[in-house]
Amino acid sequence: MDTKIYEQVAAAQKIAVESLYGFFNTGFEACEKLVALNVQAAKASIVKTKAIASDVLTLPTWDPQSFFELQSRQSQAATKKAQAYWQHVNEIVTETRSQLLVSSENLAGEYVRGSQVIIDNLAQRPPAGNESITAFWAKGFGAMWDAGNTLHEQTRAAVKETMDVIDKARKPVAKA
Repeated sequence: MDTKIYEQVAAAQKIAVESLYGFFNTGFEACEKLVALNVQAAKASIVKTKAIASDVLTLPTWDPQSFFELQSRQSQAATKKAQAYWQHVNEIVTETRSQLLVSSENLAGEYVRGSQVIIDNLAQRPPAGNESITAFWAKGFGAMWDAGNTLHEQTRAAVKETMDVIDKARKPVAKA
């Protein structure tokens, strides 16, 4: 077989491995952002709890009205902070989703282009004495390419549908 075909197959495998590590890296970066957000939220919670405890200790013991007013203010502040927290989580998820979608689109496009190049090279320069095997491979690769295109289109439609569902689900959280 032509060494150029081997090189193309190796290049395609390299792209696949690099893409896989790219997906892992993107997911890991999202986890890092979520951990940083949670650490920040925990620190803020500790500071706020200390402030609340200090406020409670300064309240006169005979005035329950002041205590309930403090509790109401704290409840409203906690609701706003929870909304802000979930908004940040939503932003991280949306950004990561977009990055993964672009990466998968690029990977699928590279796969389709690389497969077509390999098929074309096999068809143009079959190994000497192996024309029947080459024709068989070309048909097999052609069928795989067609199946890959079909799968790519189905996956693309499923991802779009999933993204629409996620977008619909996150809108109430973002507006709350």
